Amino acid sequence: MFNASQIKYLQQKAQLTYCVDPQWMPFEALDAQGQHIGMSADYVALWRQQLPIPLVLVPTRDWVDSLQAIKDRRCDLLPMAMDTGDRRQFLDFTQTYLTIPSVIATTSEKPYIEDLSNLPAQPVGIRKGVGSVESYRQQFPDMQLIEYDSYAEGLLHVQSGLLYGMTGNMGSISYAMQQQQMVNLKIAGRIPGDSVMSVATRNDEPELQQVMQVLLAQVTPAQRQEITNRWLTVRIEQGIDYSLLMKLGGILLLVVLISVAAYRKVQRLNQQLVSANASLARLSRHDPLTGLCNRQHFEQQLAETMDLSRRLQQPMALVMLDLDHFKQLNDQHGHLFGDHCLKQFSLLFQLHFHRSDDVLVRYGGEEFVLIRADIDCVVLAHELEQFRVELAAQTVRLAATESHCTASIGWYCGVPTLAQTPKDLLAVTDRALYQAKHAGRNCIVRAVS
Repeated sequence: MFNASQIKYLQQKAQLTYCVDPQWMPFEALDAQGQHIGMSADYVALWRQQLPIPLVLVPTRDWVDSLQAIKDRRCDLLPMAMDTGDRRQFLDFTQTYLTIPSVIATTSEKPYIEDLSNLPAQPVGIRKGVGSVESYRQQFPDMQLIEYDSYAEGLLHVQSGLLYGMTGNMGSISYAMQQQQMVNLKIAGRIPGDSVMSVATRNDEPELQQVMQVLLAQVTPAQRQEITNRWLTVRIEQGIDYSLLMKLGGILLLVVLISVAAYRKVQRLNQQLVSANASLARLSRHDPLTGLCNRQHFEQQLAETMDLSRRLQQPMALVMLDLDHFKQLNDQHGHLFGDHCLKQFSLLFQLHFHRSDDVLVRYGGEEFVLIRADIDCVVLAHELEQFRVELAAQTVRLAATESHCTASIGWYCGVPTLAQTPKDLLAVTDRALYQAKHAGRNCIVRAVS
């Protein structure tokens, strides 16, 4: 998943930190207990599953305080931020991963709104401090804009008739409508000024922007849709004049619209199913904790590599690695620390063995495997020794706990005979691993076939 430079960057960080806007529901906020909630919290939860180090919230008072925290380098990233020119002075931005439509909400009986210039000469509400205030004043000089401290306050004035409508981003307006149970309001149209969201990262660590781009790429379309559906549930009113439809034989058109909607829903479900199946296929081949291949994928790859080695008469390697005294480490420091050790080991494993045809496998528990085709056995022996030494020197930290890990390594290198099966080769390598353990662990033994 991560390349060598990104893995090296993550190894140098004990943790990553982030800040949010504490009051921007439904996109992000802090609840009464100070817990992060909202859409960005769902994305952060997905990123945490992929990161080998903790991703920790740094609480702030408001959005201005969050921006200042990342300016001061008290936090590393903002999960949701707009790429504005002035922020480039201290931030890098990933590609856009969320576009939030700007909309206008009115009472239910009002018609669909295609263009703000067509609004009647009545006041319209807008959230105080948003960037679109000045833009709207310039584009629509005749529009009577009234600024409000909150969306809820403006929507209440729409209900009472003091405002024709309330503008803003769809998520915040729909959330306020639901919280206040404003059943007589609707979102009557989409208007200019969409909010385009990226992950913003501190620009003095450019590798972090690349890491977050990789994490965003791992979020599937189905997961994105699930998050959107969870937090954004109010639909935008379509541009249809229903009274006119009734006069023109609207019943027939309504049937057509329902059919089209049903067809699109089936299409959408099919796309989600394809995406989910692709995700399941990937998960079936990879270990969720470390991101390495799993045992099922290993068996297929070993058979194919053995066949290739025989055909080309070029040596291949099978390496088995086992973390020493891992059960004792788990018992002493707990399973969370044990999982963290496995992640750190996997990062170093990927950093050392990253050829395009290398197959890195979590074989089970604390046991790992490397399959490599077309190799120089002397070179591989040197690489394994480098890996063993660096692993033993590396300190594993999680919160206030720290420890060291070592590994016993057994390895085979050569061209398999026609009589040898994958099971035979695995047994030969496993015997070498056992010999490494018997010799005192933290050492390397080559298999004798």
